[in-house]
Formats: sequence, C-alpha cells, structure tokens
Amino acid sequence: MARFDLKKGDRFNLTKDEGLSKIQVDLSWLSGADLDASAFLLTEDGTIGEDADFVYYNSNNRTEPFDRQKFGSKNNWRANTVPMSFDGSVVGSADDLGDGGDDGDDEAGETMHVNLTKVRREITEIVFCVTIYQHSPDETFKNVRDPRILITNEETGEELCAYNLKERFSTETAVVVGALVLNRDGEWEFEAVGKGYDGGMQTLIDMYA
Repeated sequence: MARFDLKKGDRFNLTKDEGLSKIQVDLSWLSGADLDASAFLLTEDGTIGEDADFVYYNSNNRTEPFDRQKFGSKNNWRANTVPMSFDGSVVGSADDLGDGGDDGDDEAGETMHVNLTKVRREITEIVFCVTIYQHSPDETFKNVRDPRILITNEETGEELCAYNLKERFSTETAVVVGALVLNRDGEWEFEAVGKGYDGGMQTLIDMYA
C-alpha cells in the first residue's frame, strides 16, 4: 500500500526521501478500450523544447537506435524497443493494447521510469497522461473504471504515493493524470491532477507542443 493516498490537487514532496533518484510511474485502469500512457517534459513556458520530449508509444526516439540488420523493419523496431525522452531521463512503456477480456473489462496498465538525475535543467514539469485510441465514438473515459497512478522508489521498491481518480468523466478521451513539478526550492513534487479533455492525444499535443 502506498505511503500516501492523494486527492485531486494534492502534492507529495519526493525529495523528502533522501537519495531518491529513480522513480517508477505505474498507470492502471479497467477498460475494454485501447488506452495509451504518455509523458510530456515541459520547459518553464509550459511546452516541450524537443520533439522527443513527448514520450509516447510511436515515438522515433527510443532506447535503441534503428538497425535494419537487427530489426528488419521500423514496425518491428518499435515493437521491440520503448520510447524515451530527449535527455534519456524518462523511459516509456510498451503499448498495452488490452484484449477487452471475456466481459470487455480488461485490467491493463503501462509503466514509465524517471531518472531525476538525468532531467536537464530547463525542464520544470513532467506531465503524465492517458489517452484513448478510439475505434468508435462511444469509447470515452466514461467507461474506464478505477484509473490510478502509483509512484514508487524504483531502487527500493517502496510505494511513495498513489492517486485514484474519482472524477466522473463523460465525453473525455484524454486525461492528464498527474505531474512531477519542480517547486521554488528546486525540489520535485508529484501533483495529482485528474483533468480530462476531449480530442484525444491531439488535444494534448496542441497544448504542450
């Protein structure tokens, strides 16, 4: 069980854990839809400074460079590597498509990893999002149950804080779940956000890119 369960708007100071440098970010949900986790590394003006600071399943900046002899095709390369940010501080997740289960309510999730020591100086916020890849107009966050984000000390396995979203969504197809925010004292805090948007991933790109 996480040390602190947060409510929307709460913040948890990560640097209270002396020596904390690597954290694991687990996003989970119950849904028959295809959901994707992503992250945006933002500068002080609230936008990404590099294309690779949008960390998502189809990014071309990955943990291994493309090698045609090894991977054969770009599709196979993406299927066997994971995305990472421009500075390598945020490593994304393999795409969990979910199979809907027998009852169309599949437990799924994706994991991201953050090395705080690698985050370059101009980054002041790392935003974690979940979007729905819509196969039909009816697939929205109205039908997603128990969305949750869990922050863990990756080196010790200790669960630090968690945020279970209680918001009632309807037409939204993108949710900013939470964010790592650099405070005025230069310390990293996790903020529970829980804000939904229509327009899916494109809306987030328009906001942050």
